[in-house]
Amino acid sequence: MRRILAIGLTGQVGEALLPSLPALGEVWGLSRDSHPDQAGITWLRGSLQSMPPLPQGIDTVLSLGPLDAFADWFERVELPGVRVIALGSTGRQDKRDSNDPRERDVAVALSGAEGRLFAAGFRRGAAITVLRPTLMYGRGRDDSMSAMLALARRFGVVVLPAGATGLRQPVHVDDVAGAVLACLAEAASEGHAFDLPGGEKLAFRAMVERSLARHAPGVRVRVVPRALFRSLLALVGLAGIRPVGPGFLERVGRDQVADGSTAGKALGYRPRGFEP
Repeated sequence: MRRILAIGLTGQVGEALLPSLPALGEVWGLSRDSHPDQAGITWLRGSLQSMPPLPQGIDTVLSLGPLDAFADWFERVELPGVRVIALGSTGRQDKRDSNDPRERDVAVALSGAEGRLFAAGFRRGAAITVLRPTLMYGRGRDDSMSAMLALARRFGVVVLPAGATGLRQPVHVDDVAGAVLACLAEAASEGHAFDLPGGEKLAFRAMVERSLARHAPGVRVRVVPRALFRSLLALVGLAGIRPVGPGFLERVGRDQVADGSTAGKALGYRPRGFEP
């Protein structure tokens, strides 16, 4: 039986994993907040920047939060020979050429964190796997789809710029959690990174409209010229509302897709279509 340290277990992927982890062994979850222990889960209070003393014999580490912070921590600690499964993001590729410097910084940070994590694993004999989901949804806790739906209910309309035709592959958090579990069972996944797209490609506008039909019926999409959309963003920004970043206007017309075939072969990864 494994002795598992799960970092980010209170997030959306952690929530999806929680029921399955106790069957794998002893589990310690790290959180900044206090949580009562539950069947199979012992909670440690702390963070990657302020880690409490760890139990002896940890042999598996799950990183379900920001990859750069985890890589920083893993470079500092002595956990030789452990099995590590960490979540990254396809944003390392999608945002690499963004016209928003903050998004480019995100891409650089993700790529750098992956490299540092694999290098630290090589030095310490640790078996590393990085999983890169696309746009995640499914538990109402994401910062993109759920935030958009909240604004749609508030204003009764979603405004999109003309040309919002870039393809997307949103992935359900339960499918990402399933890939984490598959990595624990498949030694062939060690030392590799896998993109985890959803099982369906659809245009950005179609993704939005399907989400609205399910979660905000009656709210409609209004398409406006790109120049007007840019002006509207500036206007709502004056009111302290920033629904999207400055790179959105360029990205919304560009495909952001990934190849899940490698994960399919190695992990049996078979994600569902988009079911908001």
